[in-house]
Amino acid sequence: MRMSANKDSNGETDTDAVYIRNQFEYDRMQSIHEDIVAIERFHEMKDSTADTIIYTVFVFETLVTVFLAGMITEHFYIVHSIKVLVLLPLRWYVFKQIGKHYFMLELCTWIHILIMIYIWSPWKPPGMFPALFLFAHGPLIWSVYNWRNAFVPHSSEKMCTLFIHIAPALVTWSIRWYSTPDQGFALCANPTEPGVNGCNSIGWDELILYPFIIYGIWMAYYVPIVFYWKAEVIKKNKLATAATAILEKDKSAKSLGIINTMVHLLGPKYQTQMYFVASILTGYFLLILAYFCYISFVFNCVHFLTLVLVACYNGATFYIKVVGKEYYKNEEKKNE
Repeated sequence: MRMSANKDSNGETDTDAVYIRNQFEYDRMQSIHEDIVAIERFHEMKDSTADTIIYTVFVFETLVTVFLAGMITEHFYIVHSIKVLVLLPLRWYVFKQIGKHYFMLELCTWIHILIMIYIWSPWKPPGMFPALFLFAHGPLIWSVYNWRNAFVPHSSEKMCTLFIHIAPALVTWSIRWYSTPDQGFALCANPTEPGVNGCNSIGWDELILYPFIIYGIWMAYYVPIVFYWKAEVIKKNKLATAATAILEKDKSAKSLGIINTMVHLLGPKYQTQMYFVASILTGYFLLILAYFCYISFVFNCVHFLTLVLVACYNGATFYIKVVGKEYYKNEEKKNE
């Protein structure tokens, strides 16, 4: 059948059909390009003392974090706070160099700020901690899977990103299950008894209302800045945000699956509105999943370790794909 530019019954043009048929080939070429870039970067860094130091520091920091999380679990929030004061500014600096500093406006940074406020200020609304816990074990830690975060110790960019998505889950886990009543953490609005065992269930307001308020406050500053005030600057300088990555079908967002599908479901005209619809719907689904982490210690641990395993797998994939290819390439040259 000859193709034409007419629309079919679903409103799709033949041009759309051609684009869809060629999408697989485009993705394949993108993957090849990513491999080439990664290998070139490996060539640049493999003799670098700075990269060796960065690798050593992040591996050591990870081991110390795990050790302290097990040794002083009820006081781990102090360790977390120190790391936040170091790694959040570092992430801004690193991202500023590569045009990704507007990622600091995303929800994950807002949750980090609220957790720090909750830990160190006397202001501790009863429903605030459950909401922060749900965000930490929902949308934030699932970003490890959605955005393919990886444990790659030689990259300060990747390690800071991994920290900002995993660390809130670890610190809220320690407070939820190991804090003591004298520390003053309000773990839920209506505890049945003092301590962690008094909050084995939470109300619908803590599951829906408080997260909605937190999300709404974030949207109140994110939308005006990213979509209006700084929109031209972001577009002109080709700066990256989560929204632009998804709306423009950037390769960094190709793993988002159903979110990408929902955003582009109604076409370009409504994709901005659908971006927020998709974010809210998937966000609340993950909040409900995180609810089971809140009421079950075992489920919480399995859930957390599963996402940590994903980060390790992503890191292994990176090293094997880049370093492995380089190694076998050199071996082949030796055998020629």
